[in-house]
Amino acid sequence: MSDVPAEVIHDIFSRLPVKSLLGFRCLCKSYKSLIDSPKFIKDHLKEQALKPNSDVKIIFKAHDKLFSIDFSSSIDSSQQAQELEYPLEQPYGPIQVIGSCHGLLFISNNTSDNGLWNPSTKMYRKLERFCDIHPPSTPPPQGQDDYIVFTQICGGLGYDSSGDDYKADVWKNGQECPYWLVKEDFGTFAAGALHWIASEEPRGPLILASLNLESERYEQVPYPENLGKPFRLNLAALGECLCLLAASGHVTRTDANYMLDYIDIWMMTDYGVKQSWVKLFTVEQLDGRQPFSYLRPIAYSMTGREVLLEMDNTKFLWYSLEKKSLKHAKIRSGLDSFESFVNLGTLVPLYGGGNEKDTKKGIKEGDGPVIEEPELDL
Repeated sequence: MSDVPAEVIHDIFSRLPVKSLLGFRCLCKSYKSLIDSPKFIKDHLKEQALKPNSDVKIIFKAHDKLFSIDFSSSIDSSQQAQELEYPLEQPYGPIQVIGSCHGLLFISNNTSDNGLWNPSTKMYRKLERFCDIHPPSTPPPQGQDDYIVFTQICGGLGYDSSGDDYKADVWKNGQECPYWLVKEDFGTFAAGALHWIASEEPRGPLILASLNLESERYEQVPYPENLGKPFRLNLAALGECLCLLAASGHVTRTDANYMLDYIDIWMMTDYGVKQSWVKLFTVEQLDGRQPFSYLRPIAYSMTGREVLLEMDNTKFLWYSLEKKSLKHAKIRSGLDSFESFVNLGTLVPLYGGGNEKDTKKGIKEGDGPVIEEPELDL
Protein backbone atom coordinates (compact mmCIF):
# COMPACT_ATOMS: atom_id res chain seq x y z
CA MET A 1 0.00 0.00 0.00
CA SER A 2 3.00 2.26 -0.51
CA ASP A 3 1.15 4.13 -3.26
CA VAL A 4 -1.85 4.89 -1.07
CA PRO A 5 -1.73 8.38 0.49
CA ALA A 6 -1.10 8.41 4.22
CA GLU A 7 -4.34 10.28 4.92
CA VAL A 8 -6.33 7.58 3.11
CA ILE A 9 -4.70 4.83 5.19
CA HIS A 10 -5.43 6.89 8.30
CA ASP A 11 -9.10 7.17 7.32
CA ILE A 12 -9.44 3.47 6.47
CA PHE A 13 -7.73 2.30 9.65
CA SER A 14 -9.84 4.58 11.85
CA ARG A 15 -12.92 2.59 10.78
CA LEU A 16 -11.51 -0.81 11.71
CA PRO A 17 -12.07 -2.73 14.96
CA VAL A 18 -9.25 -2.92 17.51
CA LYS A 19 -8.52 -6.59 16.81
CA SER A 20 -7.74 -5.81 13.15
CA LEU A 21 -5.61 -2.81 14.08
CA LEU A 22 -3.50 -4.84 16.49
CA GLY A 23 -2.80 -7.21 13.62
CA PHE A 24 -1.82 -4.41 11.22
CA ARG A 25 0.36 -2.92 13.98
CA CYS A 26 2.66 -5.94 13.74
CA LEU A 27 3.10 -5.77 9.95
CA CYS A 28 5.44 -2.81 9.63
CA LYS A 29 6.91 0.12 11.53
CA SER A 30 4.89 2.73 9.64
CA TYR A 31 1.59 1.07 10.61
CA LYS A 32 2.76 0.70 14.19
CA SER A 33 3.76 4.37 14.34
CA LEU A 34 0.39 5.43 12.92
CA ILE A 35 -1.75 3.21 15.18
CA ASP A 36 0.21 4.23 18.32
CA SER A 37 -0.02 7.95 17.60
CA PRO A 38 -2.25 10.04 19.93
CA LYS A 39 -4.02 11.65 16.96
CA PHE A 40 -4.99 8.31 15.45
CA ILE A 41 -6.15 6.94 18.82
CA LYS A 42 -8.45 9.95 19.25
CA ASP A 43 -9.71 9.77 15.66
CA HIS A 44 -10.40 6.06 16.02
CA LEU A 45 -12.29 6.64 19.28
CA LYS A 46 -14.40 9.35 17.66
CA GLU A 47 -15.15 7.17 14.64
CA GLN A 48 -16.08 4.15 16.74
CA ALA A 49 -18.35 6.22 18.98
CA LEU A 50 -20.25 7.67 16.01
CA LYS A 51 -20.68 4.71 13.65
CA PRO A 52 -23.75 2.51 14.21
CA ASN A 53 -21.87 -0.77 13.63
CA SER A 54 -18.98 0.07 15.95
CA ASP A 55 -16.86 -2.49 17.79
CA VAL A 56 -19.06 -2.98 20.86
CA LYS A 57 -19.17 -5.74 23.43
CA ILE A 58 -21.43 -6.41 26.40
CA ILE A 59 -19.44 -7.16 29.55
CA PHE A 60 -21.18 -9.30 32.17
CA LYS A 61 -20.25 -9.56 35.85
CA ALA A 62 -21.52 -12.77 37.40
CA HIS A 63 -20.34 -15.23 40.04
CA ASP A 64 -17.28 -13.04 40.73
CA LYS A 65 -16.17 -13.41 37.11
CA LEU A 66 -16.29 -11.28 33.97
CA PHE A 67 -17.72 -12.44 30.65
CA SER A 68 -18.02 -10.86 27.22
CA ILE A 69 -20.22 -11.19 24.15
CA ASP A 70 -20.13 -9.29 20.84
CA PHE A 71 -23.02 -6.84 20.74
CA SER A 72 -23.45 -6.88 16.94
CA SER A 73 -23.45 -10.68 16.64
CA SER A 74 -25.44 -11.36 19.79
CA ILE A 75 -28.76 -10.36 18.27
CA ASP A 76 -30.85 -13.41 17.30
CA SER A 77 -27.79 -15.53 17.96
CA SER A 78 -26.94 -18.54 20.08
CA GLN A 79 -23.50 -17.13 20.89
CA GLN A 80 -22.52 -17.77 24.50
CA ALA A 81 -20.67 -15.30 26.70
CA GLN A 82 -16.94 -15.96 26.95
CA GLU A 83 -15.10 -15.67 30.27
CA LEU A 84 -12.49 -12.90 30.42
CA GLU A 85 -9.13 -13.18 32.13
CA TYR A 86 -8.72 -9.88 33.94
CA PRO A 87 -5.33 -8.75 35.30
CA LEU A 88 -5.98 -8.19 39.00
CA GLU A 89 -3.43 -9.67 41.39
CA GLN A 90 -6.15 -11.53 43.29
CA PRO A 91 -8.22 -12.94 40.40
CA TYR A 92 -10.40 -15.10 42.65
CA GLY A 93 -11.75 -12.25 44.75
CA PRO A 94 -15.16 -10.51 44.44
CA ILE A 95 -14.56 -8.57 41.21
CA GLN A 96 -16.31 -5.21 40.86
CA VAL A 97 -16.65 -3.03 37.77
CA ILE A 98 -16.66 0.44 39.33
CA GLY A 99 -16.82 2.43 36.11
CA SER A 100 -16.58 2.29 32.32
CA CYS A 101 -15.52 5.00 29.89
CA HIS A 102 -14.22 5.02 26.30
CA GLY A 103 -13.33 1.34 26.35
CA LEU A 104 -11.66 1.43 29.78
CA LEU A 105 -12.95 -0.47 32.80
CA PHE A 106 -12.24 0.50 36.40
CA ILE A 107 -12.03 -2.89 38.12
CA SER A 108 -11.38 -3.81 41.74
CA ASN A 109 -11.22 -6.75 44.15
CA ASN A 110 -10.66 -4.71 47.28
CA THR A 111 -9.19 -1.40 48.37
CA SER A 112 -5.63 -2.46 47.53
CA ASP A 113 -6.14 -4.45 44.32
CA ASN A 114 -7.68 -2.26 41.66
CA GLY A 115 -6.83 -0.62 38.37
CA LEU A 116 -7.84 0.47 34.89
CA TRP A 117 -8.08 -2.11 32.12
CA ASN A 118 -8.68 -1.95 28.38
CA PRO A 119 -10.13 -5.38 27.49
CA SER A 120 -9.58 -4.77 23.76
CA THR A 121 -5.82 -4.13 23.98
CA LYS A 122 -5.26 -6.04 27.27
CA MET A 123 -3.40 -2.99 28.62
CA TYR A 124 -3.71 -2.51 32.37
CA ARG A 125 -2.66 0.12 34.88
CA LYS A 126 -2.66 -0.65 38.56
CA LEU A 127 -3.88 2.12 40.84
CA GLU A 128 -1.91 2.20 44.06
CA ARG A 129 -4.61 3.91 46.08
CA PHE A 130 -8.34 3.59 46.35
CA CYS A 131 -10.59 6.06 48.10
CA ASP A 132 -14.03 6.15 49.60
CA ILE A 133 -16.24 9.22 49.63
CA HIS A 134 -17.68 9.65 53.11
CA PRO A 135 -20.95 11.38 54.02
CA PRO A 136 -20.63 14.65 55.95
CA SER A 137 -19.39 14.16 59.51
CA THR A 138 -22.75 15.07 61.04
CA PRO A 139 -24.33 12.90 63.76
CA PRO A 140 -27.69 11.27 63.04
CA PRO A 141 -30.72 13.47 63.79
CA GLN A 142 -32.14 13.26 67.30
CA GLY A 143 -34.58 10.40 67.62
CA GLN A 144 -33.15 8.57 64.61
CA ASP A 145 -30.63 6.33 66.35
CA ASP A 146 -31.50 3.55 63.93
CA TYR A 147 -30.07 5.56 61.06
CA ILE A 148 -27.06 3.62 59.76
CA VAL A 149 -24.11 5.63 58.52
CA PHE A 150 -21.93 3.51 56.28
CA THR A 151 -18.83 4.20 54.27
CA GLN A 152 -19.87 4.85 50.71
CA ILE A 153 -17.85 3.10 48.04
CA CYS A 154 -18.75 5.55 45.32
CA GLY A 155 -15.91 5.44 42.89
CA GLY A 156 -16.30 6.11 39.22
CA LEU A 157 -14.43 6.56 35.97
CA GLY A 158 -14.85 9.43 33.55
CA TYR A 159 -13.15 11.66 31.01
CA ASP A 160 -12.22 15.31 31.52
CA SER A 161 -12.04 16.73 28.00
CA SER A 162 -10.52 20.04 29.14
CA GLY A 163 -7.39 18.32 30.44
CA ASP A 164 -7.56 15.22 28.24
CA ASP A 165 -7.56 13.19 31.47
CA TYR A 166 -9.25 9.94 32.42
CA LYS A 167 -10.06 10.28 36.08
CA ALA A 168 -10.70 7.34 38.35
CA ASP A 169 -12.59 8.11 41.58
CA VAL A 170 -11.59 11.76 41.73
CA TRP A 171 -11.36 12.74 45.40
CA LYS A 172 -8.98 15.31 46.88
CA ASN A 173 -7.60 15.84 50.38
CA GLY A 174 -9.44 18.52 52.33
CA GLN A 175 -12.58 18.32 50.21
CA GLU A 176 -15.68 16.99 51.93
CA CYS A 177 -18.58 15.58 49.99
CA PRO A 178 -21.55 17.80 50.95
CA TYR A 179 -24.16 15.12 50.34
CA TRP A 180 -25.40 11.91 51.89
CA LEU A 181 -25.52 9.06 49.43
CA VAL A 182 -28.69 7.04 49.87
CA LYS A 183 -27.14 3.71 48.85
CA GLU A 184 -23.80 2.20 48.00
CA ASP A 185 -23.54 2.87 44.31
CA PHE A 186 -20.99 3.73 41.66
CA GLY A 187 -21.00 7.04 39.84
CA THR A 188 -22.77 7.25 36.47
CA PHE A 189 -20.60 9.12 33.96
CA ALA A 190 -22.18 11.51 31.48
CA ALA A 191 -21.33 14.97 30.12
CA GLY A 192 -18.01 15.24 31.94
CA ALA A 193 -19.35 14.43 35.41
CA LEU A 194 -20.09 11.52 37.73
CA HIS A 195 -23.61 11.33 39.15
CA TRP A 196 -25.35 9.81 42.17
CA ILE A 197 -28.76 9.91 43.82
CA ALA A 198 -28.17 11.63 47.17
CA SER A 199 -29.66 13.91 49.80
CA GLU A 200 -28.48 17.05 51.57
CA GLU A 201 -29.24 15.60 55.01
CA PRO A 202 -30.03 12.19 56.47
CA ARG A 203 -33.44 11.00 55.29
CA GLY A 204 -33.88 14.27 53.40
CA PRO A 205 -35.43 14.69 49.96
CA LEU A 206 -33.53 12.99 47.18
CA ILE A 207 -31.41 15.12 44.88
CA LEU A 208 -29.35 14.43 41.78
CA ALA A 209 -25.73 15.13 42.76
CA SER A 210 -22.79 15.40 40.36
CA LEU A 211 -19.03 15.64 40.58
CA ASN A 212 -17.66 17.83 37.79
CA LEU A 213 -14.43 16.19 36.62
CA GLU A 214 -12.95 19.47 35.32
CA SER A 215 -13.56 21.66 38.37
CA GLU A 216 -13.71 18.72 40.81
CA ARG A 217 -16.63 20.40 42.52
CA TYR A 218 -19.89 18.86 43.69
CA GLU A 219 -23.04 20.31 42.19
CA GLN A 220 -26.75 19.61 41.90
CA VAL A 221 -28.40 18.70 38.61
CA PRO A 222 -32.05 19.80 38.29
CA TYR A 223 -34.80 17.20 38.07
CA PRO A 224 -37.34 17.15 35.21
CA GLU A 225 -40.17 19.65 35.64
CA ASN A 226 -42.94 17.03 35.65
CA LEU A 227 -41.13 14.20 37.42
CA GLY A 228 -44.02 13.51 39.80
CA LYS A 229 -43.45 11.52 42.99
CA PRO A 230 -41.72 8.25 42.09
CA PHE A 231 -40.93 5.87 44.94
CA ARG A 232 -37.53 4.91 43.50
CA LEU A 233 -34.90 6.69 41.39
CA ASN A 234 -31.92 5.25 39.53
CA LEU A 235 -29.42 6.61 37.02
CA ALA A 236 -28.04 5.39 33.70
CA ALA A 237 -26.23 6.74 30.65
CA LEU A 238 -27.52 6.19 27.13
CA GLY A 239 -25.25 7.32 24.36
CA GLU A 240 -23.64 10.48 25.70
CA CYS A 241 -26.68 11.54 27.73
CA LEU A 242 -27.64 11.21 31.39
CA CYS A 243 -30.83 9.24 32.07
CA LEU A 244 -33.06 9.25 35.15
CA LEU A 245 -35.14 6.13 35.83
CA ALA A 246 -38.25 6.99 37.84
CA ALA A 247 -40.24 4.03 39.20
CA SER A 248 -43.85 4.64 40.24
CA GLY A 249 -46.43 2.34 41.79
CA HIS A 250 -49.06 1.85 44.44
CA VAL A 251 -49.21 0.65 48.03
CA THR A 252 -50.67 -2.80 48.53
CA ARG A 253 -53.38 -3.30 51.12
CA THR A 254 -51.91 -6.53 52.49
CA ASP A 255 -48.36 -5.57 53.47
CA ALA A 256 -48.21 -1.80 52.78
CA ASN A 257 -45.37 -2.33 50.30
CA TYR A 258 -45.01 -0.55 46.99
CA MET A 259 -45.91 -2.49 43.86
CA LEU A 260 -44.22 -1.24 40.71
CA ASP A 261 -46.66 -0.05 38.03
CA TYR A 262 -44.31 1.59 35.51
CA ILE A 263 -40.89 3.14 34.97
CA ASP A 264 -40.36 6.46 33.18
CA ILE A 265 -37.06 6.81 31.32
CA TRP A 266 -36.03 10.49 31.28
CA MET A 267 -33.09 11.82 29.23
CA MET A 268 -31.29 15.16 29.64
CA THR A 269 -30.56 16.19 26.05
CA ASP A 270 -28.73 19.44 26.91
CA TYR A 271 -26.71 18.82 30.06
CA GLY A 272 -27.46 21.11 32.99
CA VAL A 273 -30.56 22.65 31.38
CA LYS A 274 -33.71 21.70 33.28
CA GLN A 275 -35.96 22.29 30.30
CA SER A 276 -33.97 19.80 28.21
CA TRP A 277 -35.27 16.78 30.12
CA VAL A 278 -37.47 14.67 27.85
CA LYS A 279 -39.43 11.55 28.74
CA LEU A 280 -37.89 9.11 26.30
CA PHE A 281 -40.41 6.35 26.97
CA THR A 282 -42.41 4.56 29.67
CA VAL A 283 -42.43 0.83 30.39
CA GLU A 284 -45.58 -0.46 32.11
CA GLN A 285 -46.42 -3.72 33.80
CA LEU A 286 -48.75 -5.65 31.50
CA ASP A 287 -51.05 -8.61 32.10
CA GLY A 288 -49.65 -11.81 30.69
CA ARG A 289 -46.04 -10.60 30.77
CA GLN A 290 -43.48 -11.43 33.42
CA PRO A 291 -43.53 -8.61 36.00
CA PHE A 292 -40.32 -6.69 36.56
CA SER A 293 -38.92 -4.72 39.47
CA TYR A 294 -35.96 -3.07 37.75
CA LEU A 295 -35.13 -1.88 34.23
CA ARG A 296 -32.04 -0.11 32.98
CA PRO A 297 -31.25 1.16 29.46
CA ILE A 298 -27.96 -0.30 28.19
CA ALA A 299 -27.46 0.86 24.60
CA TYR A 300 -29.11 1.82 21.35
CA SER A 301 -29.50 -0.81 18.65
CA MET A 302 -27.29 -0.64 15.56
CA THR A 303 -30.07 1.26 13.76
CA GLY A 304 -30.75 3.60 16.67
CA ARG A 305 -34.45 2.71 16.53
CA GLU A 306 -34.46 0.48 19.60
CA VAL A 307 -33.07 0.63 23.12
CA LEU A 308 -31.66 -2.44 24.85
CA LEU A 309 -32.96 -2.80 28.43
CA GLU A 310 -31.58 -4.98 31.20
CA MET A 311 -34.43 -6.50 33.22
CA ASP A 312 -33.94 -7.57 36.85
CA ASN A 313 -30.30 -8.57 36.19
CA THR A 314 -31.52 -11.72 34.43
CA LYS A 315 -32.50 -10.95 30.82
CA PHE A 316 -32.67 -8.30 28.09
CA LEU A 317 -35.55 -6.58 26.31
CA TRP A 318 -35.73 -4.40 23.20
CA TYR A 319 -37.87 -1.27 23.35
CA SER A 320 -38.91 0.09 19.96
CA LEU A 321 -38.85 3.89 19.95
CA GLU A 322 -41.08 3.92 16.84
CA LYS A 323 -43.65 1.27 17.78
CA LYS A 324 -43.45 1.98 21.53
CA SER A 325 -43.44 -1.75 22.20
CA LEU A 326 -41.30 -4.37 23.96
CA LYS A 327 -39.91 -7.68 22.81
CA HIS A 328 -37.44 -10.15 24.24
CA ALA A 329 -33.85 -9.74 23.07
CA LYS A 330 -32.34 -13.04 22.01
CA ILE A 331 -29.06 -12.44 23.81
CA ARG A 332 -28.14 -15.70 25.50
CA SER A 333 -25.57 -14.87 28.11
CA GLY A 334 -25.77 -18.35 29.60
CA LEU A 335 -25.83 -16.72 33.06
CA ASP A 336 -28.68 -16.89 35.54
CA SER A 337 -27.96 -13.49 37.12
CA PHE A 338 -25.60 -10.72 36.11
CA GLU A 339 -24.74 -7.04 35.85
CA SER A 340 -24.01 -5.78 32.35
CA PHE A 341 -21.90 -2.97 30.89
CA VAL A 342 -21.39 -1.76 27.35
CA ASN A 343 -17.73 -1.65 26.36
CA LEU A 344 -16.54 0.12 23.21
CA GLY A 345 -13.50 -1.29 21.44
CA THR A 346 -10.85 1.45 21.58
CA LEU A 347 -7.08 1.94 21.62
CA VAL A 348 -7.14 4.29 24.62
CA PRO A 349 -3.73 3.71 26.24
CA LEU A 350 -2.78 3.27 29.89
CA TYR A 351 0.72 4.63 30.41
CA GLY A 352 2.74 4.38 33.58
CA GLY A 353 1.66 2.72 36.78
CA GLY A 354 4.08 -0.15 36.39
CA ASN A 355 2.35 -1.50 33.28
CA GLU A 356 4.99 -3.84 31.90
CA LYS A 357 2.87 -4.75 28.90
CA ASP A 358 3.25 -1.22 27.55
CA THR A 359 7.04 -1.45 27.63
CA LYS A 360 7.01 -4.79 25.87
CA LYS A 361 4.90 -3.34 23.09
CA GLY A 362 7.29 -0.44 22.66
CA ILE A 363 4.80 2.24 23.64
CA LYS A 364 6.48 5.21 25.24
CA GLU A 365 5.09 6.81 28.35
CA GLY A 366 3.67 10.29 27.85
CA ASP A 367 2.25 9.78 24.35
CA GLY A 368 -1.37 9.87 25.44
CA PRO A 369 -3.96 11.02 27.95
CA VAL A 370 -3.10 11.33 31.62
CA ILE A 371 -4.68 8.82 34.00
CA GLU A 372 -5.24 10.59 37.28
CA GLU A 373 -5.11 8.41 40.37
CA PRO A 374 -7.28 9.09 43.41
CA GLU A 375 -5.97 10.54 46.63
CA LEU A 376 -6.90 9.29 50.07
CA ASP A 377 -9.21 11.39 52.21
CA LEU A 378 -7.86 10.81 55.71
